[in-house]
Amino acid sequence: MTDQTPKRRGRPPKARPEETPAPAAPAPARKARAKAAPALPEPTFIPERLTVHAGLILLEVQDPADLDALLSDTRLSPHVAERLAPTFALLRPGTDAAALDALRRAGHTPRVNGGQP
Repeated sequence: MTDQTPKRRGRPPKARPEETPAPAAPAPARKARAKAAPALPEPTFIPERLTVHAGLILLEVQDPADLDALLSDTRLSPHVAERLAPTFALLRPGTDAAALDALRRAGHTPRVNGGQP
């Protein structure tokens, strides 16, 4: 038999102050099983004033020329408040049914998303 030191069992002995090891780097965080949501990008600007309008009615067309023609039509132009983009226009509040009626009388077949009219 060889002379071997028996294995120590139980808790390791407390470290003495002169033997205190340097702190170890923190363990890496475990990966979550579900994918975490991507971080939102930093805003490119911070508005001084932000206004949210509920219940607005947008008119959208596929071609800017179509919106030009609709805005020049005297049956629909009274219902348009403002042109927002080449293919979007904002209708005046409360004129959604009248605007749809004017579009249908002009021979258009509007598709309504999310509303009752």
